[in-house]
Formats: sequence, C-alpha cells, structure tokens
Amino acid sequence: MKKDRKDKPGRSSRRAELRRALAPANLEKPLSSRSRDEYERGIALRERAPFEALGAWQEPADRPDPVDVLEAQAADREPDLVPIRYGRMLVSPFTFLRGSAAVMAWDLSRAPTADLRVQCCGDAHLLNFGSYAAPDRRLVFDLNDFDETLPAPFEWDVKRLVASFEVAGRDNGFSDRDTRRAVKAAAASYREWTRHFAATGFLDTWFTRLDMDFVLNVIARVAPKDLAKRSAKQVAKARSRTNLGALSRFAEQVDGGWRIKPHPPTIVRIRFEDNPGLEEIVSGAFEDYLASMDPDRRALVSRYRLQDMARKVVGVGSVGTEALMLLMMGDRDDDPLFLQVKQALPSVLEPYAGASEYSNHGQRVVVGQRIMQAASDPFLGWVEGRGALRRHFYLRQLRDMKGSFDVSVMVPEGFEGYARICGGTLARAHARSGHPARIAGYLGDDDAFDRAMVAFASSYADQTERDYAALADAAGTGRIHVVREAS
Repeated sequence: MKKDRKDKPGRSSRRAELRRALAPANLEKPLSSRSRDEYERGIALRERAPFEALGAWQEPADRPDPVDVLEAQAADREPDLVPIRYGRMLVSPFTFLRGSAAVMAWDLSRAPTADLRVQCCGDAHLLNFGSYAAPDRRLVFDLNDFDETLPAPFEWDVKRLVASFEVAGRDNGFSDRDTRRAVKAAAASYREWTRHFAATGFLDTWFTRLDMDFVLNVIARVAPKDLAKRSAKQVAKARSRTNLGALSRFAEQVDGGWRIKPHPPTIVRIRFEDNPGLEEIVSGAFEDYLASMDPDRRALVSRYRLQDMARKVVGVGSVGTEALMLLMMGDRDDDPLFLQVKQALPSVLEPYAGASEYSNHGQRVVVGQRIMQAASDPFLGWVEGRGALRRHFYLRQLRDMKGSFDVSVMVPEGFEGYARICGGTLARAHARSGHPARIAGYLGDDDAFDRAMVAFASSYADQTERDYAALADAAGTGRIHVVREAS
C-alpha cells in the first residue's frame, strides 16, 4: 500500500462535491411519531451491541480452517470445475474475498449483534453491484447477485461491503488514507440514507431507484474528464449487452439454425443426441419454470422455442455450481432470448441466520431479489430439476444490459464516490424489508458507526490476506488442485 500523501489540487473539492451530490437531501426531515418510537428503540439497542464491539475483529481460537470450509463447499460442486474456482480465487486477496462468502459468514455470526433483521444479500461485496435494464428498459444501478440472500442482521451485509472496499483499495495500491476514506464513505452513506428512508413513506421507499443517467451526470459534473469519459464508455458498453448482441458473441449459424459456440472448459455445449432422455427432462423443467412466472410473463416466454443449451462457468464464488445457458429463438433470426439457469444451494448464512421459509432455494433467491431490488428482471423464475438435474435452480436473462464499473482502474476519489453509491444502494435495499427508523436510531447521527466499520474493515482485510495465503499454501503443497486460466 502506498504511503499517505497530500491531496493534489482539486481532489478535496471534488470529494466534497461528490459527497454533496450523492447525499440524501432531507436528513433534517422530522420523523413521524411512530418512526420516532422506532428510532428510540434503535438507540437502546446500542447497549446490546456497542459500536466498539461491532468494529472489533480478532481471529477466534476455534475458527475453522478456511481451506476446510472451501473444501466442504466443493463437495456439493462439479469436481472438474472446483480447480477453476480456486484458480480464480488465487488471483488476489480481493478475488479470494469474492469466493469466500462461506468463510466470512462464520466470522460474522460470532460478533455481537443488535439483531435488526432485513432481507440480506448475503454477499454484498462491491462487485455485486452494477447496472442492468429495468422492465421499462431504463438502465438502473442496484445489487445484482442474490445467491446467498436470506433474512439476517443488517450489519452482516454492511461489514462485507466495507471489507471489500478495504481489500480492493489495498489491491489497487491506494494509500491507507484513501482506502479508509472509501470505507468510511460506504458506511456513512449507508447510515445517512437509512436516516433518509426512516423519514420516507413506505411507497416512496419502495419505488426509489437509482438511474444510471443520474450517476453519469454526477460523474460528468464532478469527476476528472478522463474518469467521466471512461465511465460513459463502460455504461455505453452495458447498453450494448443485449440479447441480440449475445447472439453474435455466443452463437453461430450452422445448417440454417443457431448453435452456441463452444469454448471449453467455460462454455460446453450439451447435445440432446448425446444424452438420451435429457430433452424430455429439460422440456418438463421448462414447463415448471413457466408455472413459477406471472401469467403475462409466461405468455411472452412461452412463445420462444429452445434452440440450444450449454454449460457456462460464471463468477468466482459460483464456480462449480451448475450453470446453464439456454438459447431461445422467436420466429425471426433477430429475436433471440438468452436465459441463464443457475443452481441454487442453501445460503451460506443459513447455519447462523436460520433456514429459509422456501423449500426450493431457487425460489428463495428470486423472492429475495424481488424484495431487495428496486426493479427486477421480468423473466425471473425457479424450478426443481428432474432426473439427472434434480437440483434447485433459478432462471433469469443472461445479459440484459448488465454492466459494472471497473474498480481496478479507478482513481481514489472515484473509488470513494463508488463507495457512497454502493452504501446508499444497500441502505435502500434493506429499507424495503427492515425497520429503517429503528436501524437509523441504532446507527445514530454522528460518525461513530462509520469509524467502527473502518476499524472492522482494516482488521478483516488483514484476516483475508492471511486466508488468501493459506489457500495459496494449500495449492503449493498439493492439498488442493488449481487451474489458472489465461488472462
């Protein structure tokens, strides 16, 4: 990590302007009498879980070996893909953090908590936020990964978010001060926006969303020109990631029809002719998926026919779970619909937060996503596979204008601004299911909570680096097998 240096001319003013542009406008708006009562209840909970304890992290003597935790997860995954997962986790401490939600879940469960429960993401690191097309086709920014979603204490998500900013800041080579600023910005934004939603009606909270046009306008007004240009280019790229764009990237015309282009081991076609009975299994499962949808969406999707399918390796933490890509076609060659079928395992939070009320973990993911997101993929659905595919799955569009900001090339003030956006987005997601006034009372009006999160993030980043080294050592001794992909 670089040494702290004085800010360059203009950086302080840009930081201040970003803070003003991304802060809620009504922090002084009075609470209703009912919300005030909830606020006071939240204040009282600080005795149960003081900020000093909330911000502390010291490795417990009985902490499981992180490699053992990951190997236990591997038992439920495709054996030939587990080495790819380890290879992706070993790129850096940050990629390790991305893939080790199960390790962190145990750690989070050992800390004192006020037990203010919300629908948690369960894996709210900074790269699980991004842009996508809302049903009205406008580009929005929100959380975008819900494999681990479950009702749980709100701070579990906040702690994973701030830890990810600390680890990513170190990976980027930022100074201690710049990294701390970003971590504190994420926590402060969460606290301020929670206070905002405490004074906001339930309907207004539910319909609040963050449009990417607003984000780009803020960046263009405040950020250096090169950062604004790069951000606009990334958003333009996201807008091009449509189903038709996916057709040219992932498929080719063969004998008058469209087929998915293989790219082993990450994309492997599944041929019905090589798997007797599979076509009937897939057809039946697809009917079950349609049954999980609202009638209007069902009427639309049922007009498409299955053209081809493939196994597609995705992400870091998800590698090894079954993930399929379905190429559906309408009546025209320029009318494709790509669906992603992802296996849903029990949430990593379940041993500590309790079992889901849904027996199908695909349904758990879909319901959690719809609760937390301001606008969700209209093609979300779930199914329990049949025969050789008897597992829980959820379905969604593969890449409907999905995009993300490249944090590895961000300058420190851009990184801090992104932290503010993520913190506020997480606050809005939690406010849709929790008690924002009670959480706001617990968090308070000063920066005590923010400073506690800075302390936690720093200590937990140290832990992440030790765990990363342990996984690297396991690879070096042959305890685990690793496949490193070409960059």
